[in-house]
Formats: sequence, C-alpha cells, structure tokens
Amino acid sequence: MCRKPSHLERESASVSRIAVLSVVLAFLILSLIGCGAREPEAIEKIVTVPVEVTVPVVQTQVVIHTREAPRTVVVTATPVPTPTYAPLVNVQPGVLVYPLASDPLTVDPQEASDEVSGLVVQQLYEGLFHLRGDGSVVPAAATGYQVAADGKTYTITLRSGMKWSDGAAVTAQHYVDGVCQLLDPATGNSYYYLLSEVAGIRGAHDFASGATADCKKVGVRAVDDLTLQIALDRPAAFFPKLLAFRTFLPARGPAAAAATPDRRTPTATTPDRRTPTVTAAPAVGGQSPAVVNGPYLLSEWQPDRKLTLVKNEGYWNAAAVTIQRIEFVIASAPASQFALYEKGQAHVAEAPPEQAARIQADANLKRELQVLVRPGVSYIGLNTQAGPTKNLAFRRAIASAIDRERLIGEVLKQPWHKPARSVIPPDILGYQGDDPAVGYSYDPERAKKLLVEAGYGPDRPVPPVEIWVNREGNNLPLFQAIGEMLEKVGIPVRLNSSKWDVYLAALDDCNRPNRSDATKTPAECAYSLYRMGWVMDYADPAGILDVVFSPRSAFQYTGWQSKEYTDLLARALVEQDEKKRGELYKSAEKILLQEAAVVAPLQYYDRTVLVKTGVTFEYPAFGPPNLQYWRLP
Repeated sequence: MCRKPSHLERESASVSRIAVLSVVLAFLILSLIGCGAREPEAIEKIVTVPVEVTVPVVQTQVVIHTREAPRTVVVTATPVPTPTYAPLVNVQPGVLVYPLASDPLTVDPQEASDEVSGLVVQQLYEGLFHLRGDGSVVPAAATGYQVAADGKTYTITLRSGMKWSDGAAVTAQHYVDGVCQLLDPATGNSYYYLLSEVAGIRGAHDFASGATADCKKVGVRAVDDLTLQIALDRPAAFFPKLLAFRTFLPARGPAAAAATPDRRTPTATTPDRRTPTVTAAPAVGGQSPAVVNGPYLLSEWQPDRKLTLVKNEGYWNAAAVTIQRIEFVIASAPASQFALYEKGQAHVAEAPPEQAARIQADANLKRELQVLVRPGVSYIGLNTQAGPTKNLAFRRAIASAIDRERLIGEVLKQPWHKPARSVIPPDILGYQGDDPAVGYSYDPERAKKLLVEAGYGPDRPVPPVEIWVNREGNNLPLFQAIGEMLEKVGIPVRLNSSKWDVYLAALDDCNRPNRSDATKTPAECAYSLYRMGWVMDYADPAGILDVVFSPRSAFQYTGWQSKEYTDLLARALVEQDEKKRGELYKSAEKILLQEAAVVAPLQYYDRTVLVKTGVTFEYPAFGPPNLQYWRLP
C-alpha cells in the first residue's frame, strides 16, 4: 500500500485509459496534445537495461513514450517565460528538486508503510525487480526467477558483484533478513499482512503473530549467496507482481530489526520535528553512517526542511544514473509546491486543484500538466464498535448523506476526478464502480429515514459523531464540507484534526489485536469516522479488499468482523480462473459496501502533476517512481 498523507488518500495490470469526465479536463488534456508550431514533435526514447534474464515478464528494453502516454511523458520544447512563470532557476546541473508533502516517517525499509517514506527508501535500497513507467518489470537486484510446477516455490537468481555502500557484498541472506525483519512483530510494519496472509509465504503467519520466534521456519531462505528461494502455502497468480514491491528490500542483519524505534519516539532515523537540526549521514536500518545498496545515499536530513540524497558510485548500475543529487524539499501544502514550481525552484509539483483555472490560462503550465494513471481510492471508514456508527442503519445514513459530485467539483475543484462507488478502482479485476446498484448514491431524504430506522428522532436526538482527519493537503475543507452535509440530515459533527504522523500513530494505536504495538481496540477510541485512502501496490483486487479491508488487516480501523467476507477472500486467493476470481471479489465488495456499510468511498485517484519542460520522467501506476531513470535537461 501506500498510505497517503496529502489530498485524501492512504498510500499490475495493463495500462489504463484516463476517463475524461468534464469539459475542464478535456480542455487541459487537449492543451497537452495540441498541434501547431508551439508543440514539440512526438519523440520516443529507448533506455536499454542490462539484463541476464529469461523470464518472459521481464523485459530488456523500456520504451519511454511521448506525452500522449498515460504513464511516461517526455517533454522537449523550450518554454517561453511569462511574467508569472519561470523556467528552472537557482537549480544546479545534475540536481533534481522534488517537493514532499512531509518528512518521511522512517527511512528504514522494513518499517516504511506510508507514501513519503516509500518514495525515499525506494531510492536508497535495491529491490529484486523494478516496475517501470510503461508497466514493464525489469531486473534490479535479481536477474530472473523460476517457478516450480506446483506454483508454490519461486527460485530467484541475484546479480553478482553488488555491493553495500560500505563495500560489503550483497547476498541472498540480506533479502531473507529483510523479510524476517518486516514480519517481526517488534518492527510493527503493517505490510506483514501482505506477505503472511495475502501472499501466503509459508510459516509467515506464525512468525508474524508471535506463535514462533524462529524465522528459519518462514519459507524464505538463501540457497547460496546469489540464490533466494520463497515457498508459498498455495499458488498465487499475482505473486510475481509483488517481487517488484518494497516488501522485498534487503536488510544488513538481524540486529536491524529493532533499530528504528516507534515513530512516536524521535530518533536519528525519525528526527524530532520540534527541534530541526542538520543530520549528516543519519542512521538507516540501524547502520550509521547510512549503509545502503541502492542508487542513492542519504547524506543530510533537515527535518521540516529537506532531505538530500547523493549518487551512490558503488551502485551496480551507477553508470546509468545521471542525476547526481536529489533534494527532497518539504512543502506540506500543494500550494507551497506550486509556488516553488512557478518560481522555477522545483522540477515537479502536485497540481493544486484550486489552481486549475490558473494552469489552464498559462501556456507553459498547460503544456507541463500531466494526468497519469494511479489506481487507488479515498474513503471514509466507519467505526462499527463504538458510538452511533455501531448501528448499520446509521452507517447507511452517513453513506447516503454525502454528495460526492459536489465534493469533487466545488470543494476539491477537480472535475476530472471520478466519484467512487466502489473501493476497487477502475481497470482492476472486479471493478464494478459504474454499476448504480453498487454502493450508495447521494440521497439526503433516504439518509433521514435511515436515521429514524436507527432509532433517532425528536425524543432521541442524534449524538455528535467525531471525525478524525489529517490536516495535510485539502483534507480540512473537504471534511468541513462533509460535516455540513451530515448536519443537514441531522447528524452533528465534531472534527478532530492532526498532522499526518500524529494522526496515523493514533489510528494505529486503535487497531488491537491486528497490530502488535496497538494499545486499544476501535471500541475504546473516540472516532466514529476516519479519513483514509489507498494507492494500490499491485494490480490485483486482493491488494485492497484483503490487504486493507480484511477484518484481520493492520490497516483496518473499523473493528468490523465478517466470516462471509473473509471466506470469499480466501476462495478468491486460490481461484485460478480469472473470471471466477473477479466475481468472488465483487461479492465480497458488496458485503463491505452495501450489506455492512463499513466504508464510504469518495473518489478514485489519479496522479496530477506538473513537470518542467525538458525533464524525462516516468511514474509507474503502482508504487513510487525510481528516480534513477529520470533525466534532467
């Protein structure tokens, strides 16, 4: 996952088309494609990646398409500056300036579970494979893999000659240690569930639950220094997609498992944001100075200001890395990122929805706006264990009281976004969000009747419901508008907001027994509703229905239990017929959304960014970008 601190969120299939939902988006997209002398010619760039692989899904060449492609854009024209727009200024050659919505919660690869942390660790550590912007999977630390005839054992060959930044050899055991530390309850990474319950790695459940303390009983082992073997309890058709995800990043040894304390206790790895200081060569995964095996080294961290990454000359593919330094500048509001971008002080920025008219009116900004595929959904979770939301009719009333069209068009000012009726996003197996029978439509009169059904009326007024929300991005105005909608049907609201790191820690603490570090259950917490979102990590519905919404998930804060739902997910995981799997997931989603009304989807995500002319870039649909593939003018 990536649970996402900005916009609405929490932070692999074929390329999907972007649905053009409004005249505004149509205008923006047409301005990107354009015609005439002011638009550069369409070009194509081939990046050759050295490989030694024979697996069909791994490609040896990556085509970076022109700007018509939904995932990867090459822009070559020279912009004509206007009084309000500046090309890049005060940016040194070979330095990429990339704004972040917040400091990462951690730079330990086995602890990272949010979007910002995931982006940073992706540049510091080398996973087994990389997912490229065109959807292809290319070799990274691995050169290929073989699958046993029963589909339950994967044998992965590692690249020879790889080094850690201190000169030590990278071996298969480091990838075994990475899995063990991620699964270790002491680490507290919610992604343990992806490996133990969804992927079904043999023995992972017992180790992650604490039933055994011996990771040698987990089905991940080093056959030799360059051979990694992973054994599953059952065949999983989607497992190859997971091999490019950060759950398979390496670690330098068993001692690193507890090296990064709880993010609520500031350390060198997760600095105290109240007293910003310059941290040179901070600890990473328990190593100090930073010991990594990826394309970049973390050289400086100034909390609330910036992180600086420098090229790792000892990286196995260093010759292909052209960006010498990355400056991750902390700019929590999209408006702040946009200001840096307009002044020519950043190469990339989120496109703030309130600036849609401004972008439309500026020829340079129009040309540089990119709307890219990013499967995910923002949603409201409802606490089924405390307060009025324990009542099913009350939860259905909330789902019926929200005008998603108004939120997207008037509050977020993102008319190109699509209101969500489902949690499975478009172009993912099992998608049914275009079916009006799925989920709940805006119907305030029905909401009022459902409140009566829940037992409320003149003699029994509805008690206030508490909504938890993080402050970043446009979340506060969004949930103020949602609060007004609820109050119009008779549901009084209290809004409780906090910064992303504080917010996430508070929610995680309310997820006992699904999280080993939690101290409370949802029944013991004050929220009735909470804001969250999910950007999918791989192109399979299990990546959201199971990873996020299973009653056993570490990302599930509703307290909801359903044997019927979990049975459907279990059947879908082992079903090899794609059509039957899709139907099983559809049935499970209907229970989640309609029969139980545990979640109220808001909108589907895309990636709307501005990128400076001349920058060759790519964003994969799933997971963060690998910035080593970017090129500066």
